[in-house]
Amino acid sequence: MEDEEKAVESLMSNMEATCSPSPIRCCWLRLRCWAATSIICGCTCLGVLALAFAIKAEERHKAGRSEEAVHWGARARRFILASFAVWLAALILGPMLLWLLSYAIAQAE
Repeated sequence: MEDEEKAVESLMSNMEATCSPSPIRCCWLRLRCWAATSIICGCTCLGVLALAFAIKAEERHKAGRSEEAVHWGARARRFILASFAVWLAALILGPMLLWLLSYAIAQAE
């Protein structure tokens, strides 16, 4: 009975060691897709930087350097968000500035 418990315990510890989830909670392919989307639907220059950082993060992850992968992945996410934020700000502020300009011209006349 004791041998069986030890065998089960060693089997469970081996399974945990081989099947332990990665500490990185990021889907690298999804990160790269979001970066490519930020090139098309966001500010292009920031999207290109995000894509470069996402590819670096994926390469570091494949090489087994998880700390560097997390660093580059976080940087890519920041550039993706900045790309979308800049584009949305331009979409919102552009018409507002045109309206403000036409209002100022109308008041000047």
